[in-house]
Amino acid sequence: MSDAANQDWLDRYLGVSTGTVGHLTTTGFLDWEIAPLFRPLRFVGRAMPVSCQPTDNAPLGEAVAAATPGTVLVVARQGDRRHAPFGGLMARMAAAKGVVGVVIDGAATDLREIVELQLPVFARNLSALTTRRQNLPGTVGEPVVCGGVLVRHGDIVLGDDDGVVVVPAEEAEALLRRAYRFEEWEHVMRAGLVAGLSPAEARARADAEVDRSVY
Repeated sequence: MSDAANQDWLDRYLGVSTGTVGHLTTTGFLDWEIAPLFRPLRFVGRAMPVSCQPTDNAPLGEAVAAATPGTVLVVARQGDRRHAPFGGLMARMAAAKGVVGVVIDGAATDLREIVELQLPVFARNLSALTTRRQNLPGTVGEPVVCGGVLVRHGDIVLGDDDGVVVVPAEEAEALLRRAYRFEEWEHVMRAGLVAGLSPAEARARADAEVDRSVY
């Protein structure tokens, strides 16, 4: 598959909500406490996993420098919520590299600047206590567990107002087809309810118009 075709189906995930994915699978959903710093937002991209120790953000800085357009930084923090490894300056550098989203299993800082940049950032909490570049052992591009989910380099990360879901790269195209068919069914169902049909009637019409067997 060409790079253009690959990017085309990936971009189509922007038309899919995390809630739709939640109708189709129970796996890949990050812990609900990892929440957006602002709403509304939506992003899709390919994961670059990062792991750094509680007081150190050197691996995250390395990941930002290596990022390419469409990257989502997924940051494991070894359970630490006290120190914030990501703030305004790093957000500016990430945005300049084409990073489309940042997901931190821990704290972020500089809320106002991140909101002004409109860079989608998910975190468990905010903290004024920041990390330092201490060059402690960490990883970039190696699998991590973030929010209870295993994330590998290149996996698809979808985030919106309701949360974050990670889709294994090898499953992403098939899930996308199922998601669009499900959203088509929901559209017909919703239109029936708006038109005054009973729930049973609206469901029957949606079932008649959309082949649900594909999902």
